[in-house]
Amino acid sequence: MANPIVSVIVPCYNAEKFLPTVFKCFDRQTYKDFQVIFVNDGSTDGTLNVLNGYCATRPQHTVITGENGGAASARNKGLNAVKGEFFVFCDADDIIADNHLELLVKNLIENNADMAVCAIKRLSGEKADKYNFARKPRAEKLKIYDTQSALTQYFSQEVFDFPLFNKIYRTDVLKTSGARFFDGARYGEESYFVSRYLMFSEKIVYYGAKTYVYLQHKNSLMHSGFNQKRLDIFTNINAVMEDIKKDGRFVSVLPYIFVMRAGYSIGMLYFILRGKYKNDCVIASIANCLKTDATHIKKCKKIAFYKKAFIPACVLLTKIRFRKQIKKYPDLSGVAINELAAKSEN
Repeated sequence: MANPIVSVIVPCYNAEKFLPTVFKCFDRQTYKDFQVIFVNDGSTDGTLNVLNGYCATRPQHTVITGENGGAASARNKGLNAVKGEFFVFCDADDIIADNHLELLVKNLIENNADMAVCAIKRLSGEKADKYNFARKPRAEKLKIYDTQSALTQYFSQEVFDFPLFNKIYRTDVLKTSGARFFDGARYGEESYFVSRYLMFSEKIVYYGAKTYVYLQHKNSLMHSGFNQKRLDIFTNINAVMEDIKKDGRFVSVLPYIFVMRAGYSIGMLYFILRGKYKNDCVIASIANCLKTDATHIKKCKKIAFYKKAFIPACVLLTKIRFRKQIKKYPDLSGVAINELAAKSEN
């Protein structure tokens, strides 16, 4: 029996300088039955020409191109083009080990799982040229989760990481779940997609091999200063909560989602402190949201100890540092922050 085809979705925006490395990763894969769907997201550099040149001699791969709509929109376009039984995501500026696809497929099939999850190695983008491509990470002891425990793990991040790209998914589960990304979302778009997919999964396996290398670039989107697009995180998380409540089977996961949102609020307030953002009502809303969400920690048995200490400490510091904004807008917790930000700009 032939190996199942794996579709690899790669959104590309002005990725010309990174593409030779990711091409090298694909050419070195020990698992050969895969197609790569490159989605050129309105690049203004030479990305499209480079992609077309690579795929010209590799007919199993394809290039989709269109106007810039962000990574979420690009991934949706990639999902519509999936031909494989399984699919994975990969960012154009990251690295995958030679046995990345092999281990994902192996652990998914052997355990009859709906999702397999590897570990992530984080590496400074400046050290990318020092990565040892000859090294093939080994899978560690397997951990098996059902739907409930997988959702808890996903939001607590106690064991496996949050991103899209360290996971392999089944196309039939995708169709059943209807999981998609919110077009235009720039931050936190993975939370809704993955949680929606997990709700329709029955078995998830984690095996711990660090075969995905997440390169952290100084000028990347996640390391930029605060801007109101970061509030997309709330849109995605709020949609997750609505799905969980509507479904009714996994409401015990909700405290973990509140605590995860608290973590995002802390991150946003940190970026606000580093920058010059001055919208008091939005700042107060984030601060009050953090205060409310942090109260759910006591309901979470699988939250790391440092979070149980760190998040309440941040709540206290927030009350001190942003006391003027909170005093000015004391009742904004729980509002639709994205809508609030839009109104305050008008």
